[in-house]
Amino acid sequence: MEEKRSFVNDVSSDDVGSILEEASAEKLPRRFIEGIQEPQIEEVKESITETVERKEAKEQPGEKKESPKSSNKNFLPKVFKKGEIISVTVVKIEPNGVLVSAGGKEDIFIPLHGLSLKEILTPDEVVQVGDRIDVFVMKEGRSGGGAILSKKMADYIKKWNNLKEKFTNGEFVKGTASKAIKGGLLVDVNGITAFLPQSQIGLKRGEKPENFVAQELELNILELDKSIKRVVVSRIKLLEEIREKERKQALVSLKKGEIYEGTVRSIQDFGVFVDLGNGIEGLVRVNELTWGRRKSPHEILKVGEAIKAKIIGINLDTERVLLSLKQTKPYPWDIVSEKFPINSTVEGTVIRIHPFGAVLEIDDGLTGLVHISQLDKKRVNKVEEVVNIGDKLQVKVIAIDKENKKIKLSRRALLEDEHE
Repeated sequence: MEEKRSFVNDVSSDDVGSILEEASAEKLPRRFIEGIQEPQIEEVKESITETVERKEAKEQPGEKKESPKSSNKNFLPKVFKKGEIISVTVVKIEPNGVLVSAGGKEDIFIPLHGLSLKEILTPDEVVQVGDRIDVFVMKEGRSGGGAILSKKMADYIKKWNNLKEKFTNGEFVKGTASKAIKGGLLVDVNGITAFLPQSQIGLKRGEKPENFVAQELELNILELDKSIKRVVVSRIKLLEEIREKERKQALVSLKKGEIYEGTVRSIQDFGVFVDLGNGIEGLVRVNELTWGRRKSPHEILKVGEAIKAKIIGINLDTERVLLSLKQTKPYPWDIVSEKFPINSTVEGTVIRIHPFGAVLEIDDGLTGLVHISQLDKKRVNKVEEVVNIGDKLQVKVIAIDKENKKIKLSRRALLEDEHE
């Protein structure tokens, strides 16, 4: 009994019409059916309660009866509130829209323009009879009618929610560049228009935004504001990740002992940094520049110069690559006899002067001694009487000692040959 009274107390003024219809179906007194006004609702509730109680007293013991609360679900239509997303079933397709069932006695019509974010010509491009679809309640109403529904708006909201989730998680999205405009590109990201600034496209030399129209791009979201429908995207992060991946793959593929081509990027007093491509940079220390005496790196190389260098060390943990310029060439003492045979004439630079003679550099890593007695045909009392540091001399190779790395040179022998 308490359950039935509770059911009656739950009835609102909006449900009076349905209650009266039910009362009529139950053959209740006509005074509860006709002439009822809103102020008389409480009286109606009490009368219905008394009638239900009398009817229950006449029922036979053991007879199963549907509770008024259950009956309420049958005759009270569900109210759809504006702003909700609900599920409905497509029951009929018409040329200009579809009829959907929301669980009430009457179907609700959704026009063609409310079915898809994209332009379509017929409803069956997006839905079929029997499909269960989500729709947005544009106007409040009941399942029996009055509500205005839109699949297009429901799709739009779901797409925005999906974008928001990806933005929050820092995930990439895919979009198709639809139009080049001043300052960048408009991109269709799953039905939502986003702006890709020119500075965020990652243009290479000679490329223009127009080159990307109709291309599918992978992007990350920089800004997202649904209230003003603003979405700003970028390719820079993706390109950086791609370059970093390629760099690591290239780093792993480098082999110690192999010779690679590179470009001098910068020159320091302690060595030279060389760009090996794919973002990999190697260092040639000053002692690995030449086989000969140590020289300033600025004397040997220039920024932008293309060179070949040998990898002499790789540390994958620190990503350091050590290079050698001198080891791309043969060790000078291994080929000295072939390059500077006995009695051949060579040009050398005076790099040191001793009381007993002058030391000449004739090639990288190769030096020879011109004894004071071999400086001239006449007697020389002091080396500086004939040569000074930095002078270039034409001399003759008169002896080679590879084991002790010594070369004897003679200016006198060359002068005597000239006078014969």
